[in-house]
Amino acid sequence: MAALNLLISRSAWIVYLLLFGIAVCAATPVPAGTEAEAPDATQVQNSHQDNTTYREKFDTGFRYGVGDHRNEESFQKYEFFFNWYLPWAWRPKSGWILASRLDFTGAALSAAGTTGFLGSVGPTLAVRKTGWIVGVDLGISPAFLSHDRYGDEDLSGHIQFLTHGGVFLFPIRNLSIGYEYQHVSNADIQQPNPGLNMHNIEISYRIW
Repeated sequence: MAALNLLISRSAWIVYLLLFGIAVCAATPVPAGTEAEAPDATQVQNSHQDNTTYREKFDTGFRYGVGDHRNEESFQKYEFFFNWYLPWAWRPKSGWILASRLDFTGAALSAAGTTGFLGSVGPTLAVRKTGWIVGVDLGISPAFLSHDRYGDEDLSGHIQFLTHGGVFLFPIRNLSIGYEYQHVSNADIQQPNPGLNMHNIEISYRIW
């Protein structure tokens, strides 16, 4: 188990650096003469009708999560989130979409009669395909934990890192539901570093 925690912690740093590098590359101006062709009127109309083209700006929603059985205590989490879609996205002609966004979360984390605040801000990559109702998200965020001790569980420190990945459905326009896995740990900044795994269900609504 200690080896698994160490692997996850090291992987968190690698993913964070990878996402940062992608964001920097996406922000680099496109050289003159290499701009993509402008879409015709039919493509523009379809992009407004499709639910997963990622030309929106913001969405917000709620998550409920429970911890797995790796910890000494049983954790529950009630989380509100706000996602800001950034202007950098890759849209090849195949219809796949790799969109970037900045996620803001605030949650009440409870276990063993103690409730603390867990907040995070960080980048996420959203993978979609035009016309599909299924999407995948992957991201990592630095996080702040107001309480690091819950009963017999010591999460060791107020500074944590939250890595997450999820699968989502878009049943109707502007609405999504899905499952997200989250791992919270201090990346071995302090010891012990037991980590916390959360299984979440969520619902979100596109507000713009």
